[in-house]
Amino acid sequence: MSESLDWRKLAVRRDSCFDVLEKRFCSTKDSTNPDAAFSTIKEFMVFAALVGFQLDEYQPITSKSNTGSILLETYASTKHDAYIYLIALGRKASLDILKDENLKEAIGVFEGYCNGGLRHIDNWVMNNISEPLVKNILFNETLEFLINQET
Repeated sequence: MSESLDWRKLAVRRDSCFDVLEKRFCSTKDSTNPDAAFSTIKEFMVFAALVGFQLDEYQPITSKSNTGSILLETYASTKHDAYIYLIALGRKASLDILKDENLKEAIGVFEGYCNGGLRHIDNWVMNNISEPLVKNILFNETLEFLINQET
């Protein structure tokens, strides 16, 4: 008899090279940034994945070393896991991606878009290095994207 997958314990990884970016954008317990745009790293990862998905910047994480992770159970506790499933469906366009045996693949899709989005957000920061408030960077870059979509 095969063991069933405990989906709650599946790791949703992110590249550790973005730790400084996380500290800048997230007001986590180890951060002293009162102007952070996101309360948790999880929220920032969802935003980054959506940016990556929208811009079609998919960059899979190739190594399990040098990564941080958040359990899928943590995403599910605030219903943020829905973004993982929606992004996976957007790439694979088959409900099979949501089957238990394919959940790791679905998470991998989310991780790839998150990684691509984090790289893009990092570029936003570098292009706006003189802007002290990260909320302004996110607002200005999002607004510019929306304006460019209309033209």
